[in-house]
Amino acid sequence: MSELQDNDGGRFEDHVDRVVQQWAQVRPHLDTAPMALVARLGRAASYADARINEGLSAFGLTRPSWDVLASLRRSGEPYRLSPTTLYRGLMRTSGAMTHRLARLQGAGLVRRVADPGDSRSRLVELTPKGLALVDRIAPVHLENERRLLSALDRNEQRELAALLKTLLGSLERDRPVPPPSGAGGRHRRRQPKRAE
Repeated sequence: MSELQDNDGGRFEDHVDRVVQQWAQVRPHLDTAPMALVARLGRAASYADARINEGLSAFGLTRPSWDVLASLRRSGEPYRLSPTTLYRGLMRTSGAMTHRLARLQGAGLVRRVADPGDSRSRLVELTPKGLALVDRIAPVHLENERRLLSALDRNEQRELAALLKTLLGSLERDRPVPPPSGAGGRHRRRQPKRAE
């Protein structure tokens, strides 16, 4: 793949290049190599989230609500999961998941059903309306993701996926369940609540 160029035909510099250059000027002996990767991962994720949210907004959804519906759909029939499984798998707090499920339930996309394995618990189930919506959105969503990655050819995408899998694998070995989104280092490990 050819190197990106700016409008004047010079080598394209992104925001992280400028940050690294600034550090080099004020602290030239700092090794900023990790920053060049970690900052780009974070910024790329922010751009991807924004573009994905734009695409899903046409269907009245956000990425977090899509993630819930897609998780239920890919779990297979009868498209049911516990709230705990959902919030842990989607890296959300139980409070955020409760809010999200209430909105999806109000829209008729999910419903609460009794857990056949535990009469004290409730499961979240995709409704026929929710199932139809997920199946309608999935190809559109994947096409949006393809466009997001279009700066990389297929081989580069496979190589990046393999590198990110290696990185994620090392992080997951240290902590199999990441902290909820937005919790950062402030998150205290709590005892999981009983599923409703």
